[in-house]
Amino acid sequence: MRVESISEWPVKSGVCWIQTREPRLARKLSRRSDTRLVGIGVAGGFLRIFEIRRPPSFVRRLTARYMATNAQVLRAGNA
Repeated sequence: MRVESISEWPVKSGVCWIQTREPRLARKLSRRSDTRLVGIGVAGGFLRIFEIRRPPSFVRRLTARYMATNAQVLRAGNA
């Protein structure tokens, strides 16, 4: 079973961090004007952490949309 490829958590009021282990999702996040890279994993595989200054409700919807898109790509690749 595959673990979640993207997750988010609040770090302070109006600021959330988004973590992903998928290079494709990291590329999408890096292209957004409202995110910035704050962490890179160097051991144990690919890991990127981005900061976004948006309300938690916005970030939850964003990550849900990215997870749905990722699931569609994975299903299409396995067909």
